[in-house]
Order: sequence, then C-alpha cells, then structure tokens
Amino acid sequence: MGFHKRWICKEQLISSYRISGIKGIKDYFGKADAFISEDDLSHDVIDLYNSNKLTSIEKWDEISMIVSIASIKNWKYEKEEKTTTSS
Repeated sequence: MGFHKRWICKEQLISSYRISGIKGIKDYFGKADAFISEDDLSHDVIDLYNSNKLTSIEKWDEISMIVSIASIKNWKYEKEEKTTTSS
C-alpha cells in the first residue's frame, strides 16, 4: 500500500472552483494521505481543511469564500493583462 501525496496549487484550486464550485475542490482533495502547498492560497485552504476547530460545513464555507475571492482577483488580473497586452 502506497503513500498518496497531493500537491495543491492556487491555479488548480481556482480552476476546479470555476468549473464545479466547492464540489470541484472537494474532488481535487480526494483521498490523499498528505497535502503539499505550493503557495499562500493553497496553504490557507489546507489549514482550513485540516482544522479541528470548525465543523465540516464551516470548513467548506470558509474554503469556498477564500477561493472565490482569489478567483475574482485572478480574473481581474487576467482582464488587466489582456487589456495591457492588446493595446
């Protein structure tokens, strides 16, 4: 039996959230034995996911909120980049 690691990154969290909402993030986490964060957003999400101080609903609500905010910020950045490069 192997040890299953999952690398978690901002881009994949945002992509999963945009496509399938919080279910996409739940599926992305899957049944891993360990998580490795690649950035601040993924670190925060992993901390919430592993928290024993929140109920399951509270965890997923918090995760949904921070990933949706990051998605909006990322979308604004993408939009500005598109505008800047096409000028």
